[in-house]
Amino acid sequence: MLELALATARSLRAHAFRFALTSLGVSWGTGMLTLLTAASVGVDRHFTHEIEEVGPRIVWMFPGTIVKERVGERGAREVELEVEDVARIAALADVVHAAPNVLEWAAIVRAQGRTKLFGLYGVVAETQQIRNFAVERGRFVSAQDVQGGARVAFLGHAAAQRLFGARDPVGATLHVESLAFRVIGVARAKGDQLVNMGGQDDKAVFIPETTMRRWITHDAPLKALIFEPRDRHESRDAIWHVREMIGLHHDFDPNLDTALSFVNIQDVIAIVERIGVGLRIFLIGAGLLTIAVGAVGVMNIMLVVVGERRREIGLRKALGATERDVFVQFLAESAAVCVVAGVLGLAFGAAAVKILAWSIGPNSGFMSRPVLEPAGAVAVTVVLVVVGIAAGLLPALRAARVEPAESLRSA
Repeated sequence: MLELALATARSLRAHAFRFALTSLGVSWGTGMLTLLTAASVGVDRHFTHEIEEVGPRIVWMFPGTIVKERVGERGAREVELEVEDVARIAALADVVHAAPNVLEWAAIVRAQGRTKLFGLYGVVAETQQIRNFAVERGRFVSAQDVQGGARVAFLGHAAAQRLFGARDPVGATLHVESLAFRVIGVARAKGDQLVNMGGQDDKAVFIPETTMRRWITHDAPLKALIFEPRDRHESRDAIWHVREMIGLHHDFDPNLDTALSFVNIQDVIAIVERIGVGLRIFLIGAGLLTIAVGAVGVMNIMLVVVGERRREIGLRKALGATERDVFVQFLAESAAVCVVAGVLGLAFGAAAVKILAWSIGPNSGFMSRPVLEPAGAVAVTVVLVVVGIAAGLLPALRAARVEPAESLRSA
C-alpha cells in the first residue's frame, strides 16, 4: 500500500502542471457544489424559521356558515364561536394548547405624549407558547390577569420602541382608546415574518382576553381561535377532531366545509420545503455536472499519459507486474487527482460559505445565510471518490491491456 502511494505521488509530481490544469474543473465544480449545497440548506432553514416565528405549530380556526342541503342561503346560519370552545379544543388528546384570537386591527394607543395605531390582541397565558413569544423584559399576560380582567399590556418589540423610545416601558402606563393599562412586559423582536395573520407581532399590543371582550369588543362572538397540535406533522388529524367536536356542540356535520375554515402553518412550511427540495436538486445537479465535466478532462489526460508511458508499462510487465498491478496504479493516480483537486475545491467552497455568511450577517431579513453541514462535506467527499474512480476506469483498463513485447519493440 505504501509503495502504491509513493508511486502515485511520483507520477503526479512528474506531470504536475498537466494534472493541475486538468483538475481545475473538478476543483471549481466541488467548490460550487459545496457553496450551492450550503446556500440551499441556508435558504430552507431561514424561511422555515421566518414562517415559524408566528408559531411553529399554530393552526387558526375561523367560523363560517352552515348551509342546509336543498335549502341554500335562505336557510343558512353563521357559526358563532364561544369562549367555551377554547376549553373544549384544549381538552382534545392531540391538542396541547388553545386560545381565543381576539383582534382589533387598528387601535389608538397613547404613551409619553405619542399616539400610534397598533394591532390590539386579546390573549390568554397559553397564547405565549402558541404564538412563539419570547419575553425580553417583564412578563407575559398570566392566567390571573385573564381571570381578573386586569388592565395590563404586553408590548411587541417595535411597539415598545415607538411608544417609549429607549426608556424601559415595564411599569409605565399607556392608554388604549381612553382606558389606562400598566405595561408588564416587552417581547423579544421577531423581525420580518413571512406569515402575518393580523399584522406583525412586533407592532402589536397584547392585553388579557377578558379585558378585551369587556371594554373593546363588548362580548361579541369570537372571530377566530388558535390552537397548537401535539405533533405538527399530524395536525390534519387534530383539525379533523376539532371539526368533530365543534360540530357536535354547534349542531353541524363535521364534513361540511363551509362551517369552519383553517389555516395550518404546517401546510405553509410544506410548500417551502417542496420548493427547497426542488432548488436543492437543481443546484446539486449543476455542481455535479461541473464535476463530471472536470472528470472527463482528467480521464482524457490520463489516456494521454497512458500513451506516453507505454514503454514504462511494458517494462514493468516484463519485470513481473501483473495487469492488476498496472490497473490499480493508474486507477489510484486518477482517483488521487480528483480527490486532491476536490479537497482544494471543498476548502474553497467552505471559505466562500464563511465569507458569504459573514457578509450577510445574523440579523438579515429576507437574506439567508449559507449553512455548511458536516453531512454535506462528507457527501461531497464521497462524490469525489466515486468520480475519481469512474474517471480512471478507462485509462486504467487501457494501461492494463498494454502488451509488453509490442510496447518495448515500438520504443
